[in-house]
Formats: sequence, structure tokens, C-alpha cells
Amino acid sequence: MIVTRELILMLLPVIVLQLGLAVYCAVKILTEGVQNLNRWVWLLICLFINLIGPITFLLVGRKRDL
Repeated sequence: MIVTRELILMLLPVIVLQLGLAVYCAVKILTEGVQNLNRWVWLLICLFINLIGPITFLLVGRKRDL
């Protein structure tokens, strides 16, 4: 498969979304902590499992103030 300019332009929004979510979640993990699992496990999940990892962290893993 040849990577063309059109393909890169089509995938650019998904790439930006992935990187933005990963950075946002990494900052939240390192500054606020996590609810369950280890901090480093959540960090690895968010960085290496594309889109699903950060979304799972935001739904399940973040520390909530009650």
C-alpha cells in the first residue's frame, strides 16, 4: 500500500484526536491520580491502545471528586 498525500490528509483528524486524547489523559493521570489499577498501567493503556484506551480511562479509571 502506497501512502499518498490524500490518505494522510484523510487520517489527520484521527491522528490529532488520538494524540490529543493520549496527552490529555497522561496529564490527568500524572497530576490527579487514578481510581483503580496502577497509575503506570493506566498510562501504558492510554498510550498504546489507540482511542479505546483513553476513552476507557476517562469513563472508568479517573479519580472522581464526590
